[in-house]
Amino acid sequence: MSNLRKACFLLFVSVWTFSLLAAIPQRDSERIAQEEAEDYYKKWLDEDIVYLIFDDERSVFKSLTTPEEKDQFIEQFWRRRDWDLTTSNNEYREEHYRRIAYVNQFFGSGIPGWKTDRGRIYIMFGEPAQREYHSGGEQYVRKPYEGGGQTATYPFEIWRYREIPDLGQDIEIEFVDRSWTGEFKMALYPWEKDMLLNIDELGQTLSERLKLTNRAQRPGLHPGNLNNTAYMSRHMGRRFEDRPFERLRRYVGLQKPPKIEQKELQTIVDTNISFEMLHFSVVDYHVWIDDRTAFVPVTIEVPNKDLSFSPSGEFMKARVGIYGRVTAMLGEIIYEFEDVVAKEYRPEQLNAGLTLSSLYQKAFSLEPGRYKLELVLKDLTSGNIGTEARSLNLRAPEAGKLSVSPLILATTVKALPEFPESVESFVIGDVRVVPSMNRKFKTSDEMGVYLQVYNPVLDSATLLPAVSIEFTVQRGNEILSRLTDSEGASIEYFSSRRIVVVRMVNLELLGEGSYTLTVRLNDHVSNQSVAQQAKFEVVDGSLGK
Repeated sequence: MSNLRKACFLLFVSVWTFSLLAAIPQRDSERIAQEEAEDYYKKWLDEDIVYLIFDDERSVFKSLTTPEEKDQFIEQFWRRRDWDLTTSNNEYREEHYRRIAYVNQFFGSGIPGWKTDRGRIYIMFGEPAQREYHSGGEQYVRKPYEGGGQTATYPFEIWRYREIPDLGQDIEIEFVDRSWTGEFKMALYPWEKDMLLNIDELGQTLSERLKLTNRAQRPGLHPGNLNNTAYMSRHMGRRFEDRPFERLRRYVGLQKPPKIEQKELQTIVDTNISFEMLHFSVVDYHVWIDDRTAFVPVTIEVPNKDLSFSPSGEFMKARVGIYGRVTAMLGEIIYEFEDVVAKEYRPEQLNAGLTLSSLYQKAFSLEPGRYKLELVLKDLTSGNIGTEARSLNLRAPEAGKLSVSPLILATTVKALPEFPESVESFVIGDVRVVPSMNRKFKTSDEMGVYLQVYNPVLDSATLLPAVSIEFTVQRGNEILSRLTDSEGASIEYFSSRRIVVVRMVNLELLGEGSYTLTVRLNDHVSNQSVAQQAKFEVVDGSLGK
C-alpha cells in the first residue's frame, strides 16, 4: 500500500471512529429525552387531568404514537375547555393547575392532596360556596333531620355547592376524618361522624333523651308496614337530599375510578390470559338509581382454604390483589378498580377459618347498555391467579310502565338503623344486602329476598302505594306455599319512583331439593302487575325439620 493510500485509509478510520464515538452520547441523550417525554405524557394523563378527561379522549390519546401528535392533542384538550377564546391565556388551564397546587398544599395527609377525596372534589368543582369545619371531640347538636340531641364527633367538614352539573342544585358533601390523621373521606351517611354511636346513654337523640323512645326504637331499625307509626316516622322530617336513593345517586355521581397501580393484573386482562389456580365465585346484579343510572354491586367470594396464610406478627395472614374493569362492547374502558384485601386469624383459629370464605364487594354506576366485566385475583403470597369474564346487560325501566329489578336472594337483608356505623359495602339505599353466592340454603336458614319495583302509582288520597305482594314457592309445577301481603309489611321503602320489597322466607318446611321463588306485585291503582323469579336449593334439610 502506497503512503498516500495508507494516509487516506488512516484518515478514514479516524473520522469513522470519531463519528462513532460522537454518536454514542447523542443516542444516549436522545434516549433520555424520549424517556423524559414519556414520563411527562404519563404524568399529564394519569395525574394532571385524571379527573377531567373523558373516556373517549383517553382512548384517543393512548392511540397516539408521536410526541407531535400528543402535543397537538394536549393543546386541543385545553382549548376545548377554555373559558374565553378571545384572550391569549387559557384561564381554564391556569385555574386547574392552581387548584392542584392548592390541594397538594392543604389536603395532603401521607398521600398527595390531589389523591384525597377533598382534593378530587376541589379539583373537579372548585371552591365550594360554603365550607363548615368541626374539630374532633367537640359537642355537636344534630339537625332535626339527623334526629336532634347532642353527641361528640370525629373531625368533619361540610362543603356546599350551589350547583353541580348533572347532580342538581344545593349539593352538600360531608367529609369525615375517622382516623384522626387529617385524611377526610367523603361520607355517604350523616352518622359516620358520630363518635358515640355505639355507647349506651351517650349521644342520645332528642326523643331518647326525653324518654319517648330508646336506642333500639330509633326509626329505621325494623321494617314495618304502611300503617306502622315507626315506619312512617322513619321518612318524616327528612330533606329530599337525605332520602336513601337520592343520597346514593349523589354519592355515586361524585365518584371517579381510582388510579390503577397493579399494572401486572391489568396486563393479564389486556392479554386475555386465562388462569384457574385461584378459584373464586362472582355474583353481580343491578338496581336503578334513576332512568339513566344503574347501581351495580359485584360480589366476590374466595374460599379461605385456597389462600396461602403466612405469619405476620401474632397472626396468620393472607392477602389478595384484585383488579377489575368494565368495557363497552367496542373495547372502550368504562370503569377500572383495584384493591388489596387481607384476611387474618390467630394460629389457634386458623383451622376453623380455613372452612370459611371471604367476601368482597365493589359497586359502581353504569348507563344502560351492554358491557363486559373482567376480573383478576392474585394471591400475593403464593402468586396463584384466577380470572373471570362475563357480560352485563342493563336495560333501563320503561317510562310509565311497572317493572322490576333482578330478584336478589341473600343471606342477609336488613334495614340499617338510622345511625349505624359506616358501612361501605353490601348496602343498597338504606338496606344491607349480602347476596347468596350459590343460592343454597339450609332448612335452619331464613332466605332473604330483595326486590325493587319501578314506576308504581301512589293513591292520590293517601299518597301511599295500594299494592298486594304475593310470594310463591314451588317445586316443579307443584305450588308448596303462597303468602299474600296486602298490608305492606314487606315494603321497606316507597316513593313515586320505586317500591323496595324486603322479606325473610322461612325454609323449615322444605326438604332437600330445588325450588323456584316467584314474587308478584299487583298495583291496584294502575291495574298493572309484575313478577320476578329466582331458583334456589335446600341442601341439607328434611321435611318437617
